[in-house]
Amino acid sequence: MIDKPRESEETALYRFIIDAIPQIVWTATPDGAQDFANLRWYEFNGLVPGEPDPEPWRSIIHPDDVVMTAEKWKHSLETGEPYSCLHRNRRFDGEYRWVLSRAVAQRDESGRIVRWIGSGTDITEQKVAEAEMIRYRDHLEEVVRERTAELVVAKERAEVAARAVLEANELLEQRVEERTAELRRTEKELRQAQKMEAIGTLAAGIAHDFNNILTSILGFTDMVLHKLPQDGAGRPEMEQVFTAAQRAADLVRQILSFSRRTEQERKPVHMLTVMDDALKLLRSSLPASIAIRKEVSVPPEADKVRADATQLHQVLMNLCTNAYHAMLPQGGLLTVSLESVPADSPLLLPFPFLDPVDHLRLSVRDTGPGIESRILERIFDPYFTTKPAGQGTGLGLAVVQGIVKNHGGAISVHSEVGAGTCFEILLPVVVDEIVREEDVPEQMLQGRERILFVDDEESLTVLGRGILENLGYSVVTALSGMAALDLFRSNPAAFDLVITDLTMPGLSGKALAREITALRPGIPIILCTGFKETFEEADREVGIRACLMKPYTMKVLGHTIRQVLDTRSLL
Repeated sequence: MIDKPRESEETALYRFIIDAIPQIVWTATPDGAQDFANLRWYEFNGLVPGEPDPEPWRSIIHPDDVVMTAEKWKHSLETGEPYSCLHRNRRFDGEYRWVLSRAVAQRDESGRIVRWIGSGTDITEQKVAEAEMIRYRDHLEEVVRERTAELVVAKERAEVAARAVLEANELLEQRVEERTAELRRTEKELRQAQKMEAIGTLAAGIAHDFNNILTSILGFTDMVLHKLPQDGAGRPEMEQVFTAAQRAADLVRQILSFSRRTEQERKPVHMLTVMDDALKLLRSSLPASIAIRKEVSVPPEADKVRADATQLHQVLMNLCTNAYHAMLPQGGLLTVSLESVPADSPLLLPFPFLDPVDHLRLSVRDTGPGIESRILERIFDPYFTTKPAGQGTGLGLAVVQGIVKNHGGAISVHSEVGAGTCFEILLPVVVDEIVREEDVPEQMLQGRERILFVDDEESLTVLGRGILENLGYSVVTALSGMAALDLFRSNPAAFDLVITDLTMPGLSGKALAREITALRPGIPIILCTGFKETFEEADREVGIRACLMKPYTMKVLGHTIRQVLDTRSLL
């Protein structure tokens, strides 16, 4: 038990101060026996001040720290040097706390030690924080190691980038200048890419206008053919006009498909159909000095892949366009081939990431001058092009590679200077059935309903009236959405069907449909457009029951009308 000395007023003040501080304060006799402790000591040990400590002080020190603590205390007692030791003490609740203990010797005038004055500071929170910092540091070091390993792998795989880094270490000044120049070139290339995007939009707009013109040509020719007898004068010539107009319409549809920029739904498609469509479009634009050869060695119905047909069309058009550009001005032979590659074929071994299934190999080969190996290494790099300024963005082959990879395939290129170039694409085969659109019935479907026909092209309103009246319908035409709305508002019950163009100044076809449906819910509406993707399922809520693609014929228009009206009558 620690004897409490008689407390004077000053002693009481000192005692109050000592008890108020958060650290443990203690004193010991010259031989090291503790003879005083402040309130913190009793609180730490769960004792009442003045209550004897049932255990020696060493018993509360962690077993692993006892020897070290005793040696340090013994050394201080023998030498009189200050005592300092970090150890773990067991608190009254059994938890071990980190305590930093310090003590200094108090000496008399002769230098003899008369007392040891010590303190104990609980630094457990600091130690925990330090441990957390160490763990966090170790974690960060591990993350850095992992990222470093990833960068090393990426560097090894990117041979061109690795060489650039090595060169940068040796010629830093030169690379800074080169990089500045490269950024300027990239800015120009991005502007060129934006121009190409604008050209795509322009192509779509032009194709839409052509559709309006072709609708008139096809429609009026169709009307004349239905009036001419089979052996009538001029019928063969009119049939040739009709066929040529259909070919032109097909060409416009391909241009529209080529200019689409939205992600299309992937579904089973025939690769041969994509090839035929692309080659048909190419034949109309290639110079006479370029010959085209198609080679196919694929069993029937084994040419199906799951794909976005528009994107595959874009891939084939890009590769073929590059091929014929390479053969200009002398000309040459463009060969497009398609063959089956079994799942166990050695042709798939260079591409371990491909699924172990049968594939199709699409090849585009030219007889041009070939490509040097140093250029071949960079041919799929974005913005890399060998074409003169203003003739290419360098994005084409990078986009092609991206499309092929997104379709689960692989692309490779083989070239020899003086012997031409060959691009090969591998795509996985699918066996899913292809859902075909229903053919339009051969018979001419007629009716006697009342129809409001709306189009801002006067020639198309004349055509629409002529076709519909020939089919037996009663027709009222309007040259704008507002004019049509005024007609309908004056007598909403006067019509059984509304046929409207989509794109019109002032009030568009969809806006007109909303206004008409508000006046008379349930009236069916047919939307005419050159862009099928503009028709959405939500449009049915405003009365739109069908989307009629331009250009259309009398047979298609008649069938669409009956399909809408007869379906309505069954509801």
